[in-house]
Amino acid sequence: MRCAVYVRVSTDKEEQKASLGNQKDLFIRYISDRGWDIHNFYVDVESGTTEKRPQLQQLIADARAKKFDVILAKELSRLARNGRLSYEIRDIAEQSKIHIITLDNAINTLKGNGQMFGIYAWMYEQESQRTSKRVKAALRSSAQKGLFKGSNPPYGYILEDRKLRISPDETPNIVRRVFRDYLSGKGFDHIARELYEEGFPTPGPVAGKKNASDKWHGSHSKANS
Repeated sequence: MRCAVYVRVSTDKEEQKASLGNQKDLFIRYISDRGWDIHNFYVDVESGTTEKRPQLQQLIADARAKKFDVILAKELSRLARNGRLSYEIRDIAEQSKIHIITLDNAINTLKGNGQMFGIYAWMYEQESQRTSKRVKAALRSSAQKGLFKGSNPPYGYILEDRKLRISPDETPNIVRRVFRDYLSGKGFDHIARELYEEGFPTPGPVAGKKNASDKWHGSHSKANS
């Protein structure tokens, strides 16, 4: 039995990277105990609600090409957290005579245990929608309190106690200049060229990003305006 192992974590934080490694070890033991073969590990660091996960799309393409016999996932929600995508994967697997097995024992079509597929697909979709509502409510509450949730403050600002403050350096004046120049009729590329020629720092280096360019582009000016 050739196994396609799908592993998904939602972020690339260190604790999730450790979870990814632990999941791989779990699958290796599972496959080894049964004397099966690993066709490939398909690993995505993405939300389970999106279909644009590159490794999931590769798995689906390889399933259509019948490159393996079994799809292994920790649970159905690792593959998909919306019903339509769950059913699409199931239908492709059935058409290609590929089994789906989840390590939580909820789904195992090899043993004929697939009757609950629809219920689990619905359940995970509902859970995803509830989580989305909770996250949006938390973000809205933070915004109402004036708290900043991003990783880097906007150009011209600094972060103090999770609140945005105007930066004490020259960057706020650059932002004001961009606004004035744009309102006076200058285009974004024109503004960017002048800022570059006059040696003003771009957003990348100010944010401490490695290998950031010192050259202004129209998109920088557009973002600041």
